[in-house]
Amino acid sequence: MNVLKRNHRYLPVLACDVGGTRIKFGVVRGAQLLAQMEIEAERGRGLAAALKRVAQAVPSLCHQARVPMKSLAGLGLSFPGIIKPGTETILSTPAGKFDDAKELDVARCIKKLLGLPVRICNDANAALLGEWKFGAARGCRSAVMMTLGTGIGTSAVIDGVPLRGQHGQAGCLGGHFTTSLEGYICPCGNIGCVESEASTWSLPAHARNHPAFAGSRLATKKILDYSAVFQAAAAGDPVAVELRDRSIRVWAIALVNLIHAYDPEIAIVGGGIMRSGRIILPPLRRHVSKHAWTPWGKVKIKSAMLGNHAGMFGVASLFADQP
Repeated sequence: MNVLKRNHRYLPVLACDVGGTRIKFGVVRGAQLLAQMEIEAERGRGLAAALKRVAQAVPSLCHQARVPMKSLAGLGLSFPGIIKPGTETILSTPAGKFDDAKELDVARCIKKLLGLPVRICNDANAALLGEWKFGAARGCRSAVMMTLGTGIGTSAVIDGVPLRGQHGQAGCLGGHFTTSLEGYICPCGNIGCVESEASTWSLPAHARNHPAFAGSRLATKKILDYSAVFQAAAAGDPVAVELRDRSIRVWAIALVNLIHAYDPEIAIVGGGIMRSGRIILPPLRRHVSKHAWTPWGKVKIKSAMLGNHAGMFGVASLFADQP
């Protein structure tokens, strides 16, 4: 992917994006993905085991990229948890996933495996970094992003500075904005979170609790995800239409909250669910236009440009030379 021409500021970096199902990693220089691989996450075995498997594949990856291992600036790690600012310490992990991460000295682990320095970034923050440096938010001073997927991730850049906060959770917990006072209980302990009301992990419960679910096309699906919902809705299934439209409203409410909290000039929407972006974006824009209080004008709302590579580009940019 050549979004940006090669820039001398950017050294080749081993970029690794840890997901709950798959781990993507590649050699990145700026916005050039020179080579990439994927492995199963095997999250129950822990992060240390996953990083060891990544390290074993690096010589082959560098050969594909035609980049000597010794020229790598470091390893950038995108991880789905809270990262303590100014350190490479993981403070939280998704429930039941990579449970060893909070006790793991990742920097020491990678130094032993590959001899490389490490930078760790929350996955939503990494995605916005990628889009801000090279994608849909490039050239903007203030931006927010919401990623729609298994969970809901958010991030913010304000006045040219990525927002992190005292404990590393500023901006990235928009998936836990309250959208319903009588909503579902979220694993975080809150009620009616964006995630517990409209994410891939919470969707099956919402669908099966619908009084007409048994007669819906969705009841025949082995995998009940948003791809199934959007397909059934397009065929006119009333339960799917209701679930689709309700989810879009929840995401729109979350966007308004992000806009009110962080005053961006642009809001980026990404994640796997945005494969249906042509259906999702118009009602999002209408809702934000009607309900966001922005007397200065309108926030631009765009789809992410970099797809599932945004996180890798983002963590790689942490090693960029200073201008």
